[in-house]
Amino acid sequence: MRYRFDASSGGIKLTIPYDTNGNYQVRAEGVVIPPNDWDEALEQQGAITKTKGCGENRYIGIANILEFYLTPGCMVEVEPIDSIMAKVRMDWTMDEYFAEGGTTSFIDRLASSLGIEAYKIKVVAIYEGSVIVDFSIAADPPIIDPEMTPEEIAAAEAASLAAL
Repeated sequence: MRYRFDASSGGIKLTIPYDTNGNYQVRAEGVVIPPNDWDEALEQQGAITKTKGCGENRYIGIANILEFYLTPGCMVEVEPIDSIMAKVRMDWTMDEYFAEGGTTSFIDRLASSLGIEAYKIKVVAIYEGSVIVDFSIAADPPIIDPEMTPEEIAAAEAASLAAL
């Protein structure tokens, strides 16, 4: 999906509800904009501040809502990305989880145990019922050469997913 805000000044925060869980990537003027950092106090990705420029975004996992900020003349593209969606339940209280380092420690430990880079892991939601953490692990984007055939592109994308 593409969004453009045609105005001479100001900005707008868009909220898009989704019917199902997913992992989405936001591009502003063709550049991937990472989601806001996790906010331990909010127990979700940090709120849109409208200070980080066009494309500032966050995904609210339990509600399945993507929010992003648009500035005048900026083109934002929202696209689903290939990833593994998972959920883990830990026999801890929320206080114990955050006392042990919270989301940062969870991501670091999971990345270490899987032998992958931590940036591939995104915590989508944390909620009670013991402690339940929804997260996704993104595939490396395939390297696409402009001269590749559609079949070669499909093979590169399949190889990227197989690497997970």
